[in-house]
Amino acid sequence: MKKRQIWLGALSILLLATAGCSATNKNTANHSTDRSEVQQSTEKGQTATRTFVDSAGRKVQVPKTITKIAPSGSLAQMVLYTSSPDQLVGLAGPFSESAKEYIPEKYQKLPEFGQFYGKNASLNMEALSAAQPDVIIDIGEAKKTVKEDMDKLQEQMEIPTVFIEANLENMPEAYTMLGDLLGNKTETEQLADYCQKVIDQAQKARSAIKEADQKSVYYASGKAGLNTNSEGSFHAQVIDEVGAKNAVTGMEAASQGGGTVVSLEQLIQWQPDYILADSADVYQLITTDSSWQELTAVKKGHVYQVPTEPYNFMGFPPSVNRFIGIQWLGELLYPEQYKLKIADEIKEFYQLFYHSSVTDEQINQILQNAD
Repeated sequence: MKKRQIWLGALSILLLATAGCSATNKNTANHSTDRSEVQQSTEKGQTATRTFVDSAGRKVQVPKTITKIAPSGSLAQMVLYTSSPDQLVGLAGPFSESAKEYIPEKYQKLPEFGQFYGKNASLNMEALSAAQPDVIIDIGEAKKTVKEDMDKLQEQMEIPTVFIEANLENMPEAYTMLGDLLGNKTETEQLADYCQKVIDQAQKARSAIKEADQKSVYYASGKAGLNTNSEGSFHAQVIDEVGAKNAVTGMEAASQGGGTVVSLEQLIQWQPDYILADSADVYQLITTDSSWQELTAVKKGHVYQVPTEPYNFMGFPPSVNRFIGIQWLGELLYPEQYKLKIADEIKEFYQLFYHSSVTDEQINQILQNAD
């Protein structure tokens, strides 16, 4: 009996040891698999990567953790500044003089790379190489050749390059995609929610405005005030978005250069309800020059100067600045529908998007001849 107990005890110890070895081998196998996965993406000293599918449908290998980004051009720079200013390692171009009052100085001092591609391409390879961005990001309207353009740029720079489509209607989705790419979803979802709120507000207002009550709007630019953005131009989308009509119809939309050129005789024929001047000089011309006095909008005092600090509210460039423009123009034309305190909206928008706390004095400056 005693020998049997000793034999059973030895057998138990043997079984436990065998189980322990099996578990150890299993764990070792699991750890080996994990290391293998990491090694696959970090071999040859490379950073661990993941696959990101951009708006062009391209599968791009990007670092799992992105800390340094470079914009491809001015539109990308503007959007990336609103969502991820501290990840920018450089600029496509300097901030405008009017923007500098609202942009913290540390961002103004970032190196300039120039525009990466397009007719105004001015890339400084040396400056870009020194900054070593993890990824180059292009943001804006999808061109027909966007896939080829991005592939070519990525091949030339040997840096992951992605395209994120962004227009007035899909800006919330653009910010969500940026958050997925850069990992700062808390910040980007705030921006996406704000944009969606403005889109929903404008849609509700449009549905409540009868066709007979739609206001017609002429956007005046150029030295003589006779350059404009006709119906169909993406620079004029804010007019449509708020529920108004573009006074300039039946003309080819020119979204580049000085836009569409019209004559004063055509304006007198169209008789817009409201005129928006893109600068103080144009506003002064329209409100004081006798040749403009035949326009009903001038006689009624319906001439306003578009706010342009730090960026034109109507869409120059055609980016996120249009979301405060929708609220400004909507409240100007249809106060019974929008019911906004535009000064409060400016404070919220500038803090959230431009990272700038504006004073009452600055708001008065922004809204000069605009309300």
